Amino acid sequence: MAPKRAHTKSRYGCDQCKKRRVKCDEREPTCTNCTAREIDCQYSRLLQARGTSSGPRSTSNAQSLISAGSASSLVLPASGLPAVIRADYPAIYQGALLNYRPSGPSTRQRELELMYYWFTYTCSSFTNAHADLFRGHIVQEALKHEYLMDSIFALTSLHIATQTSDAVSATSYVREALAYQNNAVPSLRAALNDVTQYNCDAVVLTSILIMACSLVSPSLSAGDKNATKPALLNIFLMYDCLHGIKSVLNTSFSWLQSGPLRDIFRTPQKFQLRGNEVTILPIKILQSLNTTAIGVTNPLYETYQKAIKELERCYAEGKRIPVSWPAGLNTDFMCELEKRERMALMILMYWGVLLDRLDEMWWAKRTGKRLVEDLCRSFDGCGDEWDEAVRWAMTEVGLLEDVLVERA
Repeated sequence: MAPKRAHTKSRYGCDQCKKRRVKCDEREPTCTNCTAREIDCQYSRLLQARGTSSGPRSTSNAQSLISAGSASSLVLPASGLPAVIRADYPAIYQGALLNYRPSGPSTRQRELELMYYWFTYTCSSFTNAHADLFRGHIVQEALKHEYLMDSIFALTSLHIATQTSDAVSATSYVREALAYQNNAVPSLRAALNDVTQYNCDAVVLTSILIMACSLVSPSLSAGDKNATKPALLNIFLMYDCLHGIKSVLNTSFSWLQSGPLRDIFRTPQKFQLRGNEVTILPIKILQSLNTTAIGVTNPLYETYQKAIKELERCYAEGKRIPVSWPAGLNTDFMCELEKRERMALMILMYWGVLLDRLDEMWWAKRTGKRLVEDLCRSFDGCGDEWDEAVRWAMTEVGLLEDVLVERA
């Protein structure tokens, strides 16, 4: 008699396979057996085990979530992994992510829909100039690296959700996006610890897609107990993401330069901003506030000046990728932002104005307007100069027009 093959025993297979008494490969979000049978796949025991090990985590108020990103967590960890990819990441939906499974149409049918939408629309979510690269090479890499395929499905699901007028349908897409994102993160975390020439393209691309998902997902409702979250929370996630991506680039830049992604990293990016005129008015407003409200003798004055200078480069002719602005911020600024100091919030709000002008990047544009909308309430009673600064930002993103229409 031939010896039995060694295998790892697990009690966390899906409910459907246990009921049929067949071995489950525990593939998420849907195991192979359930995929073949085109039925819903649920992991109740796995969820219970995860819930026991991770402990309760409250997401009931914004302050507790902001506090979760303490000053120490804003520094890139020694492992070089961005916060949203670390095992202990303070993700906004961390607890809830584990409960989401794709629902509605069969997974196969839904993923065909998502791939069609990616090829047709979402592949242009970063820049039209490289849409063909995202339409072709990234999909080829995704066939070799499942975490990249999951991140494609995650961002595409969020894209569809933003374009869907039916609230129930949109919520379904958001929940599925979170499931795909949750499925991609562990494998990406493992890959980040072993970046090679074979997987460097997939690691970088997945990190970028996860960054975009993390930025836009808090602005979308996943239904019931998971309402939209304050846009400020996005920035802490994005800060860690950008520094994680930078760490990967430092490791694999020579490989990337010699591969299909070389044009992205060799060619200075010029993003199309709405409006051709280049104005220094927002920078003058910020510099004036920093001088009058903070004062040149205050140690924070230079911290804010550096952040304003980085923002000025983003405003000037689109020579820098506007989305990457948080990568140039230091931990002192991030700490002030975490404490909700008004000068830091004002600078961040003016970055939101710039994001709102990125018509090619739906995920950044959506976050930009949300930032202005959320933060404009933080300056009530601060004085006329602050009111004028807020009014400029609200006008730029169309919020002042919305207010006037509501009052009419």
